[in-house]
Amino acid sequence: MDSSIQKSFGEIDIEFNKNSLSKFYQKGASKALLPNNYREYEELVLINTSGGITSGDEYLYKLNLIDSRVSISTQAAEKIYSGLGKCANLNIDINLVKSDVLWLPQEIILFNNCNFARRINLNLDIFSNLVMCETTIFGRTSMQETVERGYFSDLWKINLDEKIIHAEAINFSGDIKEALTNKTNLNDKYAVNTILITGKEFINKAELLDINKYENKNVKIAISQWDNKILIRSIGKNSYYLKFAIIKILTYFLGDNLPNVWNS
Repeated sequence: MDSSIQKSFGEIDIEFNKNSLSKFYQKGASKALLPNNYREYEELVLINTSGGITSGDEYLYKLNLIDSRVSISTQAAEKIYSGLGKCANLNIDINLVKSDVLWLPQEIILFNNCNFARRINLNLDIFSNLVMCETTIFGRTSMQETVERGYFSDLWKINLDEKIIHAEAINFSGDIKEALTNKTNLNDKYAVNTILITGKEFINKAELLDINKYENKNVKIAISQWDNKILIRSIGKNSYYLKFAIIKILTYFLGDNLPNVWNS
């Protein structure tokens, strides 16, 4: 008898051309919705119907935008459950041509003994603008959950006209708790966010951004600006305090273009 455990998979392949949907493909547990809205951006909401990701799961998202303005989010936080064996994989490829994209997925929540690797490869041309917001939660503190061990790899590559302008690589393997509690690392902060902005559309707004307005004893924020990009790093005691601050920062840049799912 085959005792192997069934794994979930999903694939999304979507293209917008001049703000109109020109390709729509979904497979497996990956689904997408295009809710009606009256904002400047078309809205795309990605959904994982499996309810979470665990070892051996495979997901692939391909998103192409041509002369379009699109806000991309997820319906809910992506939960990364415990698992053994082959790690789960999520690969995301986004290509922008004369387009503006708001990449605003809700947070990734890591559970103890998570086993997950993600790769984001984003290519844009000189006429495109990007706001990218990513949050990682190391256990839900409100549920008394702790992440002590596991594997988590997160690799981002952002290319402008086929030349890399930004790269990030995070790799936790084995004792995650030590990194979370170490004073030189996260110092007992369990929620981490990065906002990356590039393109002329939003750069000028950063000059008047006062991050001290959004900080408190539970959230610390730093901002850097160089090579025509903005990087905002935030760490929080938990996801509640961090998300509250992030929404305020995003609202500063985006006005009322924040997707409805962020307020649910």
